[in-house]
Amino acid sequence: MSCDRAPFSCEPGHYLEMDSQHCRPCNPGFFSLGGGIRYEEFITLPAGFSVENADSSMDSQYSSGAAKPEECPKEAGWIVKDGELIYIPTPCVSKLSFSANLVRPGSVEFTYRMPRNNRALSMQVDIRNEQCQSYNDLAKSMFLKYTKKEREPEEERNGEWRKRKIELKSGANVISWIISNNLGYQTSNQPIHFDRIDVLGLAFTRQCTACPPGTSSPAGSAECLPCEPGFFSSKGSAKCGKCPESQYSGYKAEKCIDRPPCRPSDYYPVREPCTNGSSRSVYKKVLPTVCRDDLPSSTKLPPPSPWKPCPKCNPGMEKNKLGVCEFCKKDYFSDGNACARCPVDTVPNYGLQYQNWDIMPPKLTTRCEYISEDVSNTCNIGDSWIPSGDSLISAPSMELGIAFELILSIDEGFWNPLAPKPSKTMKVPVAQVTIVFEMSCGSPSCVLYFIEDVAAGLGAGAKESFYRFLAAFNGTNSKRVWSHTITKNTPARFMVAFLRSGVSSGEDRISDEARIYSINVTNVGHRGGQGGGASECLACPHSTGGETCVPCLAGNYMHETTRMCVSCPTNTIVNASSSRVGVESCVPCGQGLTSKDGVTCSAMGKVQLKSEKEKDAFTYDFSPFVGRSWNISGVRVFSREGSAYYHFFTIALFPPNIKCEEQFDNFDMIGIMDQDKENIEGLACRMTALPTASSNRSKTAYVTPLLLAGRLDAISLNRTHGNASLSDQVLEYDSHDNTSLPLDVFFWFDRISTISGACPHGNQLVVVARCQPNKKQIDMRLPRNCPDGTCDGCLFVVIMETAQACPVCEAMDYETINGECVNGKQTIHSIPKKHCVITGAASQTKQVACSAFTAFQRAILTLLILSMIVLTIGFVFICRKNRRLEYKYTRLIESHTGELPAVETCGLDEDEDDDELQDRVIFSKGRKSAPSTNSRTTLRDHRENDNAAFISLDSED
Repeated sequence: MSCDRAPFSCEPGHYLEMDSQHCRPCNPGFFSLGGGIRYEEFITLPAGFSVENADSSMDSQYSSGAAKPEECPKEAGWIVKDGELIYIPTPCVSKLSFSANLVRPGSVEFTYRMPRNNRALSMQVDIRNEQCQSYNDLAKSMFLKYTKKEREPEEERNGEWRKRKIELKSGANVISWIISNNLGYQTSNQPIHFDRIDVLGLAFTRQCTACPPGTSSPAGSAECLPCEPGFFSSKGSAKCGKCPESQYSGYKAEKCIDRPPCRPSDYYPVREPCTNGSSRSVYKKVLPTVCRDDLPSSTKLPPPSPWKPCPKCNPGMEKNKLGVCEFCKKDYFSDGNACARCPVDTVPNYGLQYQNWDIMPPKLTTRCEYISEDVSNTCNIGDSWIPSGDSLISAPSMELGIAFELILSIDEGFWNPLAPKPSKTMKVPVAQVTIVFEMSCGSPSCVLYFIEDVAAGLGAGAKESFYRFLAAFNGTNSKRVWSHTITKNTPARFMVAFLRSGVSSGEDRISDEARIYSINVTNVGHRGGQGGGASECLACPHSTGGETCVPCLAGNYMHETTRMCVSCPTNTIVNASSSRVGVESCVPCGQGLTSKDGVTCSAMGKVQLKSEKEKDAFTYDFSPFVGRSWNISGVRVFSREGSAYYHFFTIALFPPNIKCEEQFDNFDMIGIMDQDKENIEGLACRMTALPTASSNRSKTAYVTPLLLAGRLDAISLNRTHGNASLSDQVLEYDSHDNTSLPLDVFFWFDRISTISGACPHGNQLVVVARCQPNKKQIDMRLPRNCPDGTCDGCLFVVIMETAQACPVCEAMDYETINGECVNGKQTIHSIPKKHCVITGAASQTKQVACSAFTAFQRAILTLLILSMIVLTIGFVFICRKNRRLEYKYTRLIESHTGELPAVETCGLDEDEDDDELQDRVIFSKGRKSAPSTNSRTTLRDHRENDNAAFISLDSED
């Protein structure tokens, strides 16, 4: 057997002397792992290591398509730079591999530091044996993130360095560190640092390794100890030497540096506390003290400034007898002067309103933290943020590789006495944090983080901190405002962390500076108790029962004059972040949305939409989409060993909200196994899916949920909304001509703020509902030209194809075809026009009763029947008239006296008029009878005026 394959090794701190075949201790200044090897000096990539970069935007199933993979940047991914092994963020998947042949079961242990804002980075460690089979049941897949770390005493803090150990089997092993950058989070350009890698389980060591510069070790050491500040050492040193008084050195220094003469920038002013109504500024040296003030060219310590009257306190505070500002007591308020009691029928608005910075206000603490090197001592530069009158300034410091942290602790929690109670379907904002800041940096690499410690809301029993990044700003920024909405009543803790340019490489720009001008936190306190001070008192709403200070119901606002709760107008909702006073607190719903409760905007029932170019309006019915959600898997990204990740989307168009929560077994996920699972809630989210193999079982871990939509903003037929616009390529219109473009409805959701400046307007989701009359089921997919859901990392697009996205046919939108009449039944077919679909009462086919006659025949028959009826009525009427005349004539004939018989009955019916001309007959006996003058006059009048008929009747003998 070869000695290199011998299954034995020496103890750590020893090596095998080949001549005597005995283990010997290492000499001073040297170290040994025994049966292992350590990599911590990276001049070039050591033997056994390899790097592979692959385009993450190409899935294996698309590799044969027309799209070509983009070339990965050469100066990104895993590289060796300035003696370090680092990962620089890249859109490609970057893999660092190391091959080792273990003679016995061993382990790989690596010390690393993730960047603070690493929510976009996912790292997996893959271990494969000599059969190239993965045994992640031992190594496990891992996702490492800064946002979760153990709480340690401040004097024992060690920056953000972590040490992980993974067990290995004997034989050939390939260890791979695979890092992918998830679009959507837009991580910063801060690298991942690997300080050292230890591989144990190898054969014996023939010689010890010299300690690197800045470290030392006694005889028989398994590792080298770093030199403290003020000490130095060269390579292979047995102990660290002390620097002369005229020189200084940092932590783990190879040599000492001459102390420069002091300059004006080596001093900074600090305002003293108010004493007897006056205060002044005194100057202090920048820590750590490096410069010399005893040289002729040195700038001396400036004298204190003259005494000046103390400025007034911050709103909600007043000076006590000692001249120190303190919060007003319960039910009192102030504008920074004396506190006054709130008027009757009002409530104090408790909060924190810091805008005067003579001293550090309550609830604020500062600290510094090493992040650039594996430093074991405590960062001690004094206050890392210094009050300077009108602002709070990051402390000037000569210390390198540090973060300046400002912690805001609100142990009382939050409570808004005038807000309605939240429900499962409605989250009411309880409070808001607003910070006005400014940054002045020498390069864009400086960054200001706003972070929330989620563990603060878990109570006193929480032993760990779980940091969630809220926002990040890089480079020089003029005065700007950052706000964050709080929806929980529990205590909270926020951190502002400032990192100067070059901090990741230990080359900080000392002149970089961050300023905070104001901090405003609203509704601090709990029910029945106060937190902070009140700057004003709010008017209480009145209920119909006469009660006061009872919050208005959801969807109501308080009238300015009557103080009564009034419902918002139709199709408007209450702006939850407003004061809820006045009708201006109600904001209109977006296009295509309506509201009846004043709480949420939705699209219930039929909705009419009209585009800017089209004249006609289309009617849609979106009720089939209510109460449903869909899951979509994005493109898979594979490495050559088969490791993969993909994005998993969950989307709902309408409330209720969906919940996205990290899902993984604690034993599977090294790095987050001792932390809480993160979850978010909204209408749409995206998670990173990491398929893993464990105990011969395949399963998928879901991590890093990203909120894509909180509420529906508008439904329209326009492809633009605000600052967002969809191109023909994203909508896949490039394969259609203008006459065959699909009919799309765009569901635009609200913008979600991001933690970096890569998306200045935030992330936004749009669901394109495409009318496909032949698709009865709903098909949700991602655009073919953006297979991961986004082409720029900011605008996310999902395409939904279904007949239910087509307009609903109205009366004028379809034509009917009548079938033959068979057995008294006729089938009527409805043919929709354009892209509309027939739903509801208007079914595609229906049967009606019918007759054997055609419509024309029915019309002729009806006309004939009506004519017969009219003729019959006329004939009957004429017959009746003739019978009356015949009766009158017969009576005259029967009379022999020549005189008219006495009237027995009236010859006219009751309903007949006696002045009708056709019924007037005048009888005469001829000329033998001489009528009287009056009679002749009467007859003449009848002949002249009435044209009466005259019948001459001669007497008969």
